[in-house]
Amino acid sequence: MKLNVAQVLGLNTDQKAAQVTSLIRDGDDAFFAVLELVSDDAFTKGRLALSELSDFYFEAEGTPSEKLNVTYEEAKKKFEGAEFDILVASILGKVLYFIGLGNVEVFLKRAEKISSLFSIGAPAQLVSGFLQEGDRIFFATKNLTDVLSDDIHQSLNLPMDAFEGDLTDRIGALNSEGNGLAGLLVEVEKEVESVAIESLDQKVEQQPVMRGESITFSRFLLTKIPEKTFFLLIKLNSFIPKSGRGKLILAAILLIFLAGGLALRFKSAKDEQKQTLFNQTLKQARDDFNAAKGLSTLNRVEAKARLDSAKDEIDKALSLKPKDEEGKNLKAQISQESASILQQSKVSEFPIFLDLNLVKENFNATRMSLSSGKILLLDPTVKTLVLVDIGKKTNQILAGSQTLGEATFVSLNGALAFVFSKDKGILRVDTGSQKITEVAKTDQDLGQIADLYGFAGNVYLLDTIGKDTPNNGQIWKYLPIAEGYSGKREYLTAGTKPDFAGSLRMQIESSVYVLKSGGEMLRFTRGEKDHFGYEGLDRGVLGPKSFFVSSDTENLYLLDSGNSRLLILTKTGSYKGQIEGEKFATSTDLVVDEVGKKVYLLDGSKIYSVDLK
Repeated sequence: MKLNVAQVLGLNTDQKAAQVTSLIRDGDDAFFAVLELVSDDAFTKGRLALSELSDFYFEAEGTPSEKLNVTYEEAKKKFEGAEFDILVASILGKVLYFIGLGNVEVFLKRAEKISSLFSIGAPAQLVSGFLQEGDRIFFATKNLTDVLSDDIHQSLNLPMDAFEGDLTDRIGALNSEGNGLAGLLVEVEKEVESVAIESLDQKVEQQPVMRGESITFSRFLLTKIPEKTFFLLIKLNSFIPKSGRGKLILAAILLIFLAGGLALRFKSAKDEQKQTLFNQTLKQARDDFNAAKGLSTLNRVEAKARLDSAKDEIDKALSLKPKDEEGKNLKAQISQESASILQQSKVSEFPIFLDLNLVKENFNATRMSLSSGKILLLDPTVKTLVLVDIGKKTNQILAGSQTLGEATFVSLNGALAFVFSKDKGILRVDTGSQKITEVAKTDQDLGQIADLYGFAGNVYLLDTIGKDTPNNGQIWKYLPIAEGYSGKREYLTAGTKPDFAGSLRMQIESSVYVLKSGGEMLRFTRGEKDHFGYEGLDRGVLGPKSFFVSSDTENLYLLDSGNSRLLILTKTGSYKGQIEGEKFATSTDLVVDEVGKKVYLLDGSKIYSVDLK
């Protein structure tokens, strides 16, 4: 993709300078910067700094986004203590990246529409997007765009060779010294493939007509004869035999010669067409691959789409030229870096964090709850409630069968543990004093309880049947009041009637999430159905066991047991990464400490740990 660049600068002073720089390497790797600097010797310092930043960008390692981020940080170091506004940008393949700070602006002209891409005064943030042929990007100081004002649309529509002269003349007419006027216009040139072909029909008409006895050919065949062959035939005219037999023999020879020439010409055209298609497909594969690398830390869903496209394109290219070394090398590179781009990793070692038999013999749990650096576990068979401090790696038994009764589900919320017991109702255990109080008595109106969760002092029950709401189920909420807790209240709004059949787990982080056995995830906010949808997965969720999300985590973690992996998703279901390993297939529950970068897996009587990268 070819880039054309035009720049415009106002007059600078020793105290205030506005400058730009642009550097393009390898055809499609470019760096740009716009700077306004107020300091002693501003012009010299600014010019030197921009030159050094260009070299710094191209010498840095990593993806384009990573290189631009470190270049931006380097720029801030260079101008520390001075008053400055800066924008740094790069283009690799078809992807634009930029970061700005202060009074700088970016405009995109696409077709007849001009859009602003950067908000002045916004926190510094890396912005990226895909460019198209014919796009124009205008990087400028705010002072320059103020001068252009409403004429900016007219200016960006000027031909590239007229843009620089027109704006320079306009600035020159102003008393602009030290006004901080600088800008760069970058155009993505449209690629037009053309072949200059001189009509052979014209060549035929320009040649002398053969006189006397001669062999004639149809105009169709004549226009297909290579030029050199045509002139050779003209010269051979004088050697044509006079006898009929000789003419026939010569005609046969010439026809064979002509057929061979046409075959060679046809093969040459096919080979040229094949090479052109190969080059285009290979370039598209490389562009998609570079885009995927650049987007890997910004938008992994889009990165995966670009990576999949790169794989398809390189396979198409190699189907045309299977032995091409450049194509084979690119395919190998795509294969080697795919896992890194998609944040995929494998784990073979799962160290034991805690053997629960050391807490109590034959202790066996199927679920865990994490809050404030502690894990709560219940063995529903021996009716024992245990609290584990993951930082100190200590444990304590909070309650036994006499207190818990037929306990089935527990949840930890800060210093409070909540227990759902079939014969004792809902209990609250203070983990510090171990004092137990009653939240709610046993309730015959409840249907089939699938989970319990404590959040912000409230208690929530997931009722998959709901006798009061048949066939739909309900999430019941108990609120703390002066006398203890309120009676059960419906969390879901009257018009919200989800199907909770097959529900496995419930987690809350302001929104309520419910995981179903088939992999479906339901999300509710303020009692109403909210968006959640898997996006960017390489394969569907299979036989999930549990998931973890909380107000303390940035992500949602899904134990995709059927695929032996841990999926790392956004809180609305978009793919961010995955870890594969055998223990993800057999574990029944998990909790995640993002601060400590650990995943804890429960498998029977043992808790295993996995590093979170």
